[in-house]
Amino acid sequence: MTYDEAIERIMLDNHGIASLQFLYQHIWNYKDKSKIVGKTPNNTIQERCQRNPKIMRIAYGVYALKDSIQDIENNNDKQIVIEQAVDTSIQLTQKQSLQNVRVGQQNFRNKLIDTLAECPITHIRDKKLLIASHIKPWVFCNNSERLNIYNGFLLSPLFDKLFDKSVGLITFTKDKEILFSKQMDRCTRDYLASINITDKQTIHNLQIHGRESFLEYHYQYIFARK
Repeated sequence: MTYDEAIERIMLDNHGIASLQFLYQHIWNYKDKSKIVGKTPNNTIQERCQRNPKIMRIAYGVYALKDSIQDIENNNDKQIVIEQAVDTSIQLTQKQSLQNVRVGQQNFRNKLIDTLAECPITHIRDKKLLIASHIKPWVFCNNSERLNIYNGFLLSPLFDKLFDKSVGLITFTKDKEILFSKQMDRCTRDYLASINITDKQTIHNLQIHGRESFLEYHYQYIFARK
């Protein structure tokens, strides 16, 4: 069995989701440790997760099968609960269903447009270019959190992607600072500098009030801090 096959099997046995720590602990159920040469197994596992087209990053140190995440996003009765980013206990839980929650997502975007009006970083106001970005990602939310406008920002596409759970290269502080991950490459930093966006810069138009707890979650579990 290849590393990719072993990783996918571990994820399938754990609802399609696994932290790196969980993978490190269970990989030897499928691989022969005595035959490992070259890079340390931990590095190999992380690289495999990053390169496998079937797998996506969903939080800091946490990966999932794309098909499993799609199923969760389309199923209003499921959410992922992470107690700690480095913990092995990542659970898929059942919760009370809310009718037409996907319809509510459009209302979520409309309310963000009504209250925020623009991307606070680029000041773009064209609705076609604004994305309703969840701070605490959809797959980790209960139904009330999914539709809570304080769990969202309006961001232009580049900053939505940098903020997204699959990347986690930026986050925001309660003092309205934008933080860059140490994993952000030099080319990206240089481009952002060229449009006058730098690490720890204050984003004066960023609406923080009411979003503090969601931002704390994003920093703790989504932002690539190391």
